[in-house]
Amino acid sequence: MDEEEMITELSAMAEWNNFAASLVMQYRSKGDLSQKQWDAAERTILNVQAKALFRKEMSRTVDVSRIKDLLETAKVKKPVFRAAELAFSLAPLHGKNAGAVYVKRGPDYQGKIMEGQFIPVSSCQSDTADAVVRVAGDPRGQAVQHGRETGRCSCCGRELTDPVSIEMGIGPVCIANWGL
Repeated sequence: MDEEEMITELSAMAEWNNFAASLVMQYRSKGDLSQKQWDAAERTILNVQAKALFRKEMSRTVDVSRIKDLLETAKVKKPVFRAAELAFSLAPLHGKNAGAVYVKRGPDYQGKIMEGQFIPVSSCQSDTADAVVRVAGDPRGQAVQHGRETGRCSCCGRELTDPVSIEMGIGPVCIANWGL
């Protein structure tokens, strides 16, 4: 990549990447960058391109309507639906991601489902996208499987102690509150 192409790439990133913006400003004011700056610019561009490729490879088209319906109709304050080692929750109604469903694995944010597309973060685990599609296709079945495998309710996360609840994967209170 020649210098002009690199400056064009950096300029495209300058709006959201402060480092790219500083390199573009330096180039425009002095007409050149040091060798270390050119090397850093190239690494930055390659890193951004790699992340974009990762997101493209990991993103999936997914009909999240069944999960979203569960979360929106649950009679609890902040609903979280658990299945396939994942936790699904609604984005706040008044944020930039309004309408999205957030996806976490344990404490780690994996990405969001927005406008029918799972959009992973760069630290997303490799099997998360496929698990999202699997859960979206059969939330009830995946909830039952989750409860049986973990011994925890798929809706509230509490330990299941009753054999019937363990078999169903969901506690009796959550069945009533979640309409499952």
